Amino acid sequence: MRKTRKFLMLSLFVCLSMIFMPGTESYAEETPGEQASAESGLTDENPQRLEEVTAMDEDGNIYEVGDEGGEVSESGIARFSMARTAVVKVVNFRTKGNAVTTYKEFGTGTDGYTNGAYGADAAYLGTSGGKVRFMLSGVVGEVSASEVQVVDFANAKSFSCYQVSGGRLLHYITQDMTTPGYATSLDNGAAPSYLQSGVTYYSYDGHYFYTSYGTMLGDYQNNTRSNSVNPGSPYYNYYQYLPFRSRTSYSAADLNNLINGRTSSTSKLRNTGDYLVNSQNTYGVNALIMTAIAANESGWGTSSICKNKNNLFGLNAVDSSPGTSASTYASVEECIRQYADGWMSRGYLKPSDWRYKGGFLGNKASGVNVSYASDPYWGEKAANILWTLDANGGGRDANAYTIGIKDSISTQHTSVNVRSGSSTAYTSLYKTGLHSSYAVLIQNPTAENGFYRIQSDAVLNGDRSGVNAGTGQYDFDSMYAYISANYVSAVNQGGTVEVKKELQSIYISQAPAKTAYTAGEIFDPTGMGVVAKWSDGTETDVTQEVTYPTEALQAGQGSVAITYAYEDMTASAEQNITVAESVAVTEVKIDPSQVELKVGESLNFGVLVIGTGNPSKDVTWSVEGALSADTQVDQYGKLQIGTDETVETLKVKAVSVQDVTKSAEAVVTVVKEEVVEPEQPETPGEAETPDVPETPDGSDNPNESDTPDTPETETIVTSEDSKVWVTGTLLDGAQLKVAGIADTTEEYAQYTEAVKGQTILGVYDISLTEKLEKDQKVELGLQVDEQYNGREIVVLHYSYNEVDGNTYVERYLTKAEEGKIAIEVTGFSPYVVALNDGADYSNPPNGGENTAPDNTIPGNTTPDNTTPDSNTPSGENDDTSSDNTATPDTTPPAADNTNDNGADDLPANTVIVPPAGEGTGNTDSPDVITDTKDPSSPSGPSGQEQVTTGTDTKDKNAASASEVKDTIQKNTGKNKVQNVVPKTGDESRTGIWTILLAVSMLGVIYSLKKRKAA
Repeated sequence: MRKTRKFLMLSLFVCLSMIFMPGTESYAEETPGEQASAESGLTDENPQRLEEVTAMDEDGNIYEVGDEGGEVSESGIARFSMARTAVVKVVNFRTKGNAVTTYKEFGTGTDGYTNGAYGADAAYLGTSGGKVRFMLSGVVGEVSASEVQVVDFANAKSFSCYQVSGGRLLHYITQDMTTPGYATSLDNGAAPSYLQSGVTYYSYDGHYFYTSYGTMLGDYQNNTRSNSVNPGSPYYNYYQYLPFRSRTSYSAADLNNLINGRTSSTSKLRNTGDYLVNSQNTYGVNALIMTAIAANESGWGTSSICKNKNNLFGLNAVDSSPGTSASTYASVEECIRQYADGWMSRGYLKPSDWRYKGGFLGNKASGVNVSYASDPYWGEKAANILWTLDANGGGRDANAYTIGIKDSISTQHTSVNVRSGSSTAYTSLYKTGLHSSYAVLIQNPTAENGFYRIQSDAVLNGDRSGVNAGTGQYDFDSMYAYISANYVSAVNQGGTVEVKKELQSIYISQAPAKTAYTAGEIFDPTGMGVVAKWSDGTETDVTQEVTYPTEALQAGQGSVAITYAYEDMTASAEQNITVAESVAVTEVKIDPSQVELKVGESLNFGVLVIGTGNPSKDVTWSVEGALSADTQVDQYGKLQIGTDETVETLKVKAVSVQDVTKSAEAVVTVVKEEVVEPEQPETPGEAETPDVPETPDGSDNPNESDTPDTPETETIVTSEDSKVWVTGTLLDGAQLKVAGIADTTEEYAQYTEAVKGQTILGVYDISLTEKLEKDQKVELGLQVDEQYNGREIVVLHYSYNEVDGNTYVERYLTKAEEGKIAIEVTGFSPYVVALNDGADYSNPPNGGENTAPDNTIPGNTTPDNTTPDSNTPSGENDDTSSDNTATPDTTPPAADNTNDNGADDLPANTVIVPPAGEGTGNTDSPDVITDTKDPSSPSGPSGQEQVTTGTDTKDKNAASASEVKDTIQKNTGKNKVQNVVPKTGDESRTGIWTILLAVSMLGVIYSLKKRKAA
């Protein structure tokens, strides 16, 4: 033990030395995924939705590509160049395979991230202070030089570019600079007139184009676009910058035709047009844009996350475990609804949300792409699918709206007010933020008083006086705002948005009569009232015209969608319901199923009720085969064997109160106490050679007296706050760990189900570093508030059986005395403590009697007026229960500030042993109290002995009883475990007295033999 401690201390010293070694720097990668701001603390989207690296072509086809390699190794590579040179260079982000690289946006300091496997190359703008500045997907950022390569342009085998083909502007994206060709090619819409077919153009923002890579780098480095081919006419991909707060002209049936024409019969995306249009009309999120995102995220509805979890959008699929962590939805319809409502309308499109960078697809400079995905071209890929779908539908949606852009150059960053009216006198509803190329949907291209009327990204109040943060429901007609035309340039001339009377929403004015169901039942709308709201402010009762699901309800389902359709408009409302599983008990189990007990012993059995629909966990206990009237099992499963029991076998039975046909039995073997026959005296006069007692060390010296056995060591181990303790025969250095389980967790709800309705004092996970031997019993004590003194307390122990892998519930009933309770246990795991104020335990089932007498702790079999402990010093007052039982109390008391000598609180001959690793003589924070002194040892200096723990040596008698008590209480208030209460059980010290009596008898017999020999 001593050698082990020395080794651990040496290891700790080495580790600390390495941590604080000067000049040491960690290059460990940051946690991949979305960069959560300080105000959010969230990591809710996956930068890489599909579980493998993919690419896309201009027709929207998605296919897998390799995720290995990518780091350029040819000669001439200027890795980590520290200064700008005349040689044209490219930044290579494909240095870590399929992994995320973080950066900060230059000019704003905003955190960003990208994945080089989806876009390898970026424009090189220079290096300073160990940071490489670059341009990629519209953003100018700075990244640690150790994260990327700076490569000579001549040595790269491929780099991204644009070309015109068939009148369309195609963007070719390299995903690996070490190989020629392009994995991804995207349609950016009709090519503008200033771009010619057969010419290769370079651009890392998609707005300004160059025929010379070096000229492009020069403009980027000088913060200008004057040498581009279109310095006064930046290009914006219509679908990449179309705000989500727009509506598609395609009906639900039209969308189904477009989707089904691109998917197989097994795709989860098929026939989702109704769900998409309903969510658009309710939550204000364009149905065609949602379709394109779902196709991109799920591989057109075929990814494993989509198929297994109805998750079309890869929601919560974090980088480290996309398939495991992704959210599961009851249906594809529910996934689409939650995406439109919670993720978009109340998330990415809400200006006060940390993820808001503009309400459009965008790129890494602005829009949803900034925080939604590490693929730098995620927004452009969704736009590519939009172009494909719209082309197949006849091009009805393209260029339908007028789009305005704020800050068209990537290094321009202006935050502009969005107001409720067309002058600065009106309220500012929200701000755009600093992001460049920020897009707005202009409702009327003719400015009013120098302000454009725009579609509001935020959900507004009914009078448009402010933002309504409490709902995701959106009204296209009434939710408009104004922005100064001085900061916005119209880049696409679409039509003027007219305000017309339309269906806005519906709401349930009267809940149906039935809202609680069992799985398999059908929703019943009887009694329900539904009202439709129109854009002119009127309302109409449409109860008789709504539709609702008619399929069987599923367990756990929390709502049904009530839908109303008018012309080409549809609105929905949710009716909350509860659907429970059908209740059935399938099996009852008892732990232990077989056990040996001595007469007079007791045991609390654990029980497990297995079933569906959360059946009652209560059982009725009984014992069969007993001949002694004192052999009983109480309503909590505590079996007490009578001292006069004569049978060899008993059966303990537990019957489910939910289903009396389900039960379990445990077989108890009753072990009789062996009767020790007294030694018969020898016949006087017989001459026999006296026996020479054998010496303990094996020598044959008859003059050496036999040393009696040392009594077993009793140890008290306390928690850090001294509110929980364990008393028993434990190894030196054992430690007790107590962790409270919060009432907001699922575990808390599960553990407290059995005492629902009662006052819960606490739920705790208690563990001991030393594993107990089989059937070894120790006493577990816990401190409670003294206001509960005399009150009955229920303790549940969830005991895990390693053999069958089940967790059984043991139930105890006890009373709090002097601010504490104590029980006898054979293991440690979660405990629940509750006042017995929510159930009637006074009358046991089947007419049985309550085996716990008043004012006693159940299971305490020590008779009244028992002789006090012989080791108790004269003048000390033994702590006894209310029935005057004189069993010594070894349980530490509740912490207080009294200055007594502690004799009531701790056993005699108790000394403090400091924790391993503490310095010699440290008596301030012991965590183990150990009785190691022979009761017969003399007191005072001559009776002192040294107790060594690790390298520490201290006087056993150095700490008085009051010091022990103060030491146990000193940590009160640190790492508090609130309302800690222990399991109740047999508090008698029968086992200890039996051992001491046996030792005494052996000593008497030995003395008699010595006298006889003499």
